[in-house]
Amino acid sequence: MRKRRVISKSKTYGFNPYTDQIDTINQIMRETGEKTESVLLRKLVDEALAARREKNESLPLIAESDDEFGHRLEAIEGLLIQLVRQGDTSYRIQDVLLALLQDVLAETHAGRRLSWDSLVVPELHRKGVDANELESRFMAQGAQAKNYAYGLAQQIKQSQESTE
Repeated sequence: MRKRRVISKSKTYGFNPYTDQIDTINQIMRETGEKTESVLLRKLVDEALAARREKNESLPLIAESDDEFGHRLEAIEGLLIQLVRQGDTSYRIQDVLLALLQDVLAETHAGRRLSWDSLVVPELHRKGVDANELESRFMAQGAQAKNYAYGLAQQIKQSQESTE
């Protein structure tokens, strides 16, 4: 239940104040040393009007900054959505590239095996090299090729990092 404020009938300042306002005005007069109520009331009205003007003047600035803040958030959200889309597209492209690279590696290995089996193996068989040694040599050549490729990739990576 809301308490109703009582208007004073005994005290007037050109208007009838609430009774609790009379006590507060008397306290302010004691604290400030002001002798007349009318001077104090004019000062209080000036303070209230200045506070009201300041509040009204600052409201459009707050509204503008809130609006500007909203636009910034929308811009950030748009950029994030664009980044997510680009990331998704990049992921799909990398997936396709991986599949293509796997096909290239499979074809390369098959071509290498075919060349080895049709060109090298018959010659080495005539020289008396057994099947285990043939496979060992095949694997050794593959390891040499990997070492070369990884070393070259490492050099390229280092040269890119040094230019950044």
